[in-house]
Amino acid sequence: MSTESKKLTSVKIYSEKLFFIGSILVSLGILLVTVGGSWDITNHLLNKPESFFSSPHALMYSGVTTSLVGVALSFISWRNLSKKKSVYSKSLKIQLIGIALLIGAGPFDFVWHSNFGLDGLLSPPHLTLIFGMLLCSVGGMFGITRYLNFNHSLDFPTHYLLILGTLPMWLAGSGVISSLSLPFSNTDYFEFNPEPTFAFVVATLAYPFLISFSVLLTSRLSGFRFGMISIVGGLFLLIYGSTAIVPNFALLDSVVFYSLNLIPFVMSDVLVSFKKLKLLFLVGGLLGSAFYMIYYPYVMYTFNEILLGKLVSPSMIYFVYFELMEKVFLITIIPATLSGIFGAFVSRKLSGYILK
Repeated sequence: MSTESKKLTSVKIYSEKLFFIGSILVSLGILLVTVGGSWDITNHLLNKPESFFSSPHALMYSGVTTSLVGVALSFISWRNLSKKKSVYSKSLKIQLIGIALLIGAGPFDFVWHSNFGLDGLLSPPHLTLIFGMLLCSVGGMFGITRYLNFNHSLDFPTHYLLILGTLPMWLAGSGVISSLSLPFSNTDYFEFNPEPTFAFVVATLAYPFLISFSVLLTSRLSGFRFGMISIVGGLFLLIYGSTAIVPNFALLDSVVFYSLNLIPFVMSDVLVSFKKLKLLFLVGGLLGSAFYMIYYPYVMYTFNEILLGKLVSPSMIYFVYFELMEKVFLITIIPATLSGIFGAFVSRKLSGYILK
């Protein structure tokens, strides 16, 4: 091989690694944005004084910056990939669309606030932001997974990077579902709260699907390595608990209850280790049926709209949540289980597409 050919080969290898690093930064950035966003929602519910320079906002904007740097690296490196461009083109396209929405949401939000004051969860600027987050996380996941798969790097410890690919996608997807189901969107100018029955159906079907899909996708992409489900599930619980429960002093006593949600994830890890298709669908149904516990405490607001109609203050969340638990479980157990099974099926299809 000539010196020039060696240089070209070296450039291609370096460019592919740079694309991989870019995808990691995109996913890491979205992880920071989702954590900051969940924390910010809690502060709003607690009516805490807020400024632009608050800690949740700092996390969110540092996350957007990190993702922007990641997309820029992905784009620059992709141009030098030559024959492997097609492998990563889907990832890059999704990342570019996502970051465009993410960046555009900033000035859109400023204009909206300037004209209408405070906005709700389902406002057009927030929807733009959330869908940008979701697309960026999907693009990052594609880039990370394809690099690890095509370079045979799914060995210890690099396979844990798959969690960095799927966890932000799970969190961003949760943001989309929450926007379409939680009654946090009415303001002085607009009433954007979703219709209660619609919100009820969305929460009952979409949350179980997303849990099952995200967890089993992580497991499938890793080759069903034991521990992956427990880790990604545990990290989700840690993030959600730290941002939605811990800041509300009235909910601190329920942290132990929430931590028990780790049990179905560990059980799922054990069942998946047998690598039998029927057991995978069983895992999907199991995780789907637990959605009301996994999305504690805010999911309560959705079901309260239909089943109780109480005015719930932050200090009353705990009591209303448990008052609703039996009714919600009886009503949702069958559709949530079926939705979880469907999530397992879709994860099988998508993992096959990503790895081919």
